[in-house]
Amino acid sequence: MDKESRGKVLDVPTGTGVLAARLREMGFDVSCCDINASYFSVPELTIDIGDLNQSVPYPDESFDYLICLEGIEHTENPSNAIREFHRILKKSGKVFLSIPNFLNIERRFRFLFTGSFSKIPSLEVVRNIWKGDISMAHLSPLGYSLLKFIMEYHGFRVLRLEKDKRKRRMVWLLPFVWVIRLYGQFVSKKKKELYRLDETMRDEVILGGNTLIIVAEKGE
Repeated sequence: MDKESRGKVLDVPTGTGVLAARLREMGFDVSCCDINASYFSVPELTIDIGDLNQSVPYPDESFDYLICLEGIEHTENPSNAIREFHRILKKSGKVFLSIPNFLNIERRFRFLFTGSFSKIPSLEVVRNIWKGDISMAHLSPLGYSLLKFIMEYHGFRVLRLEKDKRKRRMVWLLPFVWVIRLYGQFVSKKKKELYRLDETMRDEVILGGNTLIIVAEKGE
């Protein structure tokens, strides 16, 4: 964000507000929104209550930027969240969205043995620790290819991908990455397109760390 021109930015879900406070210090006009205000702890800023599964309390084309860090996978309706992002962003506005990288080679192996891309909390945790707030769980563990499809459908154009720090232990899984990429060389063009293999085999995805960062721009 430091490379971007200063403007109006929405941080949703804002959580504790730590990122919003940093953006404010950098010179951005920051708004904060979350479904739950109990974690928010930045006295210099205020928080608006909004539910990405339904709507957020802002007029159309209100923001130059929208940041959604580790949030979309917590929604019951991620498609609606993306639709709301498009509605409240100005033309050519940018969304910075991060998700757990469910498609890196380590998580693919985890899915092979567990049948799940993400840990599933017990009901006791939800009731006693999260105080019944089910939005704390990964309700929609979307991989990059499906999320990109949803974003493009709702009018976004992906500009670039970035990954967080390298996971050194994944070097032991490199032979499996080579096998997967070799498989991609021999499947039909139609199957490659249907499964978005060119996207899922990108270095930022299959060899990425725990987090995948997507930067996209609102179209017409």
